[in-house]
Amino acid sequence: MNSFLIEITRDIIQQKDDVTKGFLVDNILDKAGAKGTGKWTSEEAMEIGVSIPTIDIAVTSRILSAYKDERVKASQLYAKEEVKTPENTELFIKEVGEALYLSTLISYAQGLALLVKASEEYQFEIPLKDVVKIWRGGCIIRSVLLEKFYQAYSKYENLSNILLDQEISEIVKDKISSLRKTAAFAVSNGIPSLGIQSALGYFEAYTTASLPVNLLQAQRDYFGAHTYQRTDREGVFHTSWQTPNN
Repeated sequence: MNSFLIEITRDIIQQKDDVTKGFLVDNILDKAGAKGTGKWTSEEAMEIGVSIPTIDIAVTSRILSAYKDERVKASQLYAKEEVKTPENTELFIKEVGEALYLSTLISYAQGLALLVKASEEYQFEIPLKDVVKIWRGGCIIRSVLLEKFYQAYSKYENLSNILLDQEISEIVKDKISSLRKTAAFAVSNGIPSLGIQSALGYFEAYTTASLPVNLLQAQRDYFGAHTYQRTDREGVFHTSWQTPNN
């Protein structure tokens, strides 16, 4: 990973507590603060129509963490079974690492897609390859991944989503199985993993040619006459759904 946040995480989890002599992080209250930048990002994405669920869920997770008293009560009401130990610990650690790597990459993909759309929407003419180049040093989101993004944008300046780059796709295909397995392990053991699950969900939806949103469109047309388009012909259509079709 070689990123700023991973490096400081390494330091944090090794820090001993002078009071308890255990690890300090275990004695820090699990209520996250926020300055508002995440909220603004989510609001802007909604405004211009860009899907950034992993960034959204990061904001939501901070909000949820503030309900500490309620979470304690809920944990007592909905007791969970003990987490099962993976059969192959060494392999499990490798898979979790790859899942983290890919989740991070997908989160970057969402944020960069937002920049692309915002640049078009507001005529900013943002040079993405220069932006990611600047981020490679002295920035909180610094990561070696940015070098790969720089190479992608150097080849295709108007790349709408970094997941469409051929070289990036090879990285994703190599690690997607680990992301799926890690998400499945978390779900089956009742472990909250909103970031990983949202990253996986985004990827699965983004890489699916036909989504079940056709049903949603039919529902919208049924209750609100919002019309729909067809896959087999041009035009905009409306159906009288309550009229028998013989």
